[in-house]
Amino acid sequence: MKADSTAAINDAVGTLSKSVCPDNGVRDEYLLNPAACTPLSVTEAQDAMDILETTIATLENSLKPRLIQARKRRNAFLPINRLPVEVLVEIFHTVLDSDVLCPPIAPTHLARLRTLATVFSVWRSLVSGTPSLWAVLESTCPPSILPTVIRKAKGSLLSIRCLVRGRYFDDLDLEVAMHHQSDGTAFLSAVIPLAQQWAALHLDIRVSHDPWIDRILETHLPSLRRASVRSDSMRLVTNPFGGAMSQLKELRLDMVLIDWTTVELNGLSVLVLTSCEAPSISQLLVILERSPGLQVLELTKVDLDITDAPSTIPSIFLPHLKDLALRYMSQQAASLLLRSIHTPRFRTVLISPIYYDERTPPPDINSTLEHLLIAMQCALNDSKTVEFSIWGREVNFMVNRGPDDPCFKLCWTTNGHRGLQDHITWLQRNLDLKTLSASGITASSVRFSELLDPKDASYRLIFEWIPNITELVIRDPSGASKLIQYLTERVCDWNKVEWRCPRLREVVFCGFPTPREDVFEFARRRYGDRPKDDAVNQDGETTIHWPDKLECLDITGVSDMDYEAVEELKDITGCDLILGLRDDSMDDLFGDD
Repeated sequence: MKADSTAAINDAVGTLSKSVCPDNGVRDEYLLNPAACTPLSVTEAQDAMDILETTIATLENSLKPRLIQARKRRNAFLPINRLPVEVLVEIFHTVLDSDVLCPPIAPTHLARLRTLATVFSVWRSLVSGTPSLWAVLESTCPPSILPTVIRKAKGSLLSIRCLVRGRYFDDLDLEVAMHHQSDGTAFLSAVIPLAQQWAALHLDIRVSHDPWIDRILETHLPSLRRASVRSDSMRLVTNPFGGAMSQLKELRLDMVLIDWTTVELNGLSVLVLTSCEAPSISQLLVILERSPGLQVLELTKVDLDITDAPSTIPSIFLPHLKDLALRYMSQQAASLLLRSIHTPRFRTVLISPIYYDERTPPPDINSTLEHLLIAMQCALNDSKTVEFSIWGREVNFMVNRGPDDPCFKLCWTTNGHRGLQDHITWLQRNLDLKTLSASGITASSVRFSELLDPKDASYRLIFEWIPNITELVIRDPSGASKLIQYLTERVCDWNKVEWRCPRLREVVFCGFPTPREDVFEFARRRYGDRPKDDAVNQDGETTIHWPDKLECLDITGVSDMDYEAVEELKDITGCDLILGLRDDSMDDLFGDD
């Protein structure tokens, strides 16, 4: 083949030499001189171009095998292609299963396989000949291809992912909805004979009743290790998975009711229950004791029965627990559960139960969390933004590692004003945010529905505790007057002077009626005499650091405001965006009825 390619290239070069200057007798070294080989006519020029196009095509075809071979040799030296086959297959599994147990959305598993196979011929052979890479069966797989996928899996343990959509899904018309439902049930009927091989099952059920769904949920699945069942309406399963739950490692249930007295769970690594009837506190503690490798525990909108709570709180050590979420459950149940759990560190901890039993005083969250302080501080290490709010007797403290990605949340209802102060003091004493500010807390929001008594200055401690406060929201009509003195104080550190909350850029007064005079006093004392630049000494060191420019001022709750007052506030603060001007002319129109 090498001799043939060489001959073809030589012929093409000779043809090129003759075609460019057919009649001028120009030698090869003058081919780059266009003046020496100008065609005599348009027709001759077109003929020469046609010959050149043919010659170029001949050259490309002759070089193509060599290029392919060169690329193969180059790719063979890439680090990923020098890995052992077993390691490369494991990497492929990680890529393909990155959203394991998630709804089957684009790109599908088959689409990802196809992408891997088109990268490199060796990869294509590896994908085609590795049964475990084909062991994911999705309801989105075309019925004509499904038998081929099953055949290529060659008896491997299977991961089943099925979405069953009914007539009420996304406002689909009846004909389309029934077509989707029939596709889901047809898929289940095709794969249920392989139930002995099911290792993972994801069911997203969006149909009120389907006999195939009920049959699947009660089918004996001896190889099942991971199960995720989500329903859009409450669904009762009397004998889940045919009683084969002792081998489960991951269990996720959403709006699914099961009889927990008949269930035996051991060695779980993931337990996620959402909007369903949870086991009693006693049953749940037994599950946790039998699952020392538990990594994820999430309970959301579950009614955890605490009537059978043990008289002595057990001590359950979970060394691998990384993610804990207790949301929308009773504070009493959350407290009992937290007292029982011991772990060295958290990656994510979200505690936001609901206190709804006025007859029973809320438990003391401070003593409940005392033994988890070190683990919670680990979750705070990824801090980027902080949100702190007080609504009545409720304290809400949330820290995010990114947009809509909380790493810490603690929301608790306290027992009256004294309990509120004790809880805030406990947070300030035990959760150190100042040491974390260097690691990335760039913005903080503080919100008050009612400010604490200014005599005890607890709210001052809040401002000193939370670094880089950029937003302040006050629903207390007297909030401005209470904070004027603090927010206009200057802090002296040796020869440097800085204002309280220097990063504050957005202030919202939404408690009506906040006195207009208080807001103007706040604006004048904090921003009225602000120069353009910081004060710098002769050595170039900043001696007075003025607060950041106010970017947004919301006066929704301020009384007696008009357009002239707004313009005056703009002049004082330098803020161009002032929102929330009330239109009192509407009150005059409708009177005082």
